[in-house]
Amino acid sequence: MSQFAHAENALYNDSQVFFTTPKDPSDPLFDSPQREKAFWRRLLFIASAVTAIAATRPWTRVEFTTLFGEIFGPAAWQGTTAGFTCLCTSALLAVMTLIETRTRTTQKAVRPASLMLATIMVLSMVLHLGRGPGTLRGVTATWTLSLYLSTVASAVVLAACAARFAAMAGKEKGKPNT
Repeated sequence: MSQFAHAENALYNDSQVFFTTPKDPSDPLFDSPQREKAFWRRLLFIASAVTAIAATRPWTRVEFTTLFGEIFGPAAWQGTTAGFTCLCTSALLAVMTLIETRTRTTQKAVRPASLMLATIMVLSMVLHLGRGPGTLRGVTATWTLSLYLSTVASAVVLAACAARFAAMAGKEKGKPNT
């Protein structure tokens, strides 16, 4: 075998160390041989998508449509800070969940941050609901179905993030810190 072949073979073996995840379950970086249940991950994706879609729809409309006609407010992400927060946060949570792998190091980075972002999103929705719908073109306004859908989906996102964080924290007990 030539020197070039030896060098190429050694380079290949070294690159496998950096580009593969550990396969030994006793390795502290390896989470578990079985992938955790994907229920919470799928629920997080679905609820994030619903929240983002609901934030692109109007959240207010004129209350008395028989008197003033069917008038809707601007799209939530344009008209309210809560709508913009919901749209951006749900998109960011979906991307962060996509980049998470089975290693504990990525889970330790992604899951607490996801829980924090979901909490901020829900608090933003609660503050927005507390203020009330206000008026629209000088007429009393009311909420639309999109706001209620976004509120429920935001709460589901928070629950999914909390469950995923709790699952990670439960696995951390008894394992060495890395």
